Amino acid sequence: METKKANATNNFIIRIWSKKYYNAKLNQHSNIYRGTITDVKSKEVQHFHSPGEFLLRIEKMFKSAEKKK
Repeated sequence: METKKANATNNFIIRIWSKKYYNAKLNQHSNIYRGTITDVKSKEVQHFHSPGEFLLRIEKMFKSAEKKK
């Protein structure tokens, strides 16, 4: 089966911060879940600092990308 238009997908880039690349001390209780989410089409960037905040941000970005289709 071939798809002519691939409009059904939303692409996000998720970057997790690490001690190796960002020179931040890795603390299990405070900053193990820090990072950024980038929407490929709109170039919108959201930062998150906890697992709950990550889920909230990705859900909002997904809804916003769906509205723009």
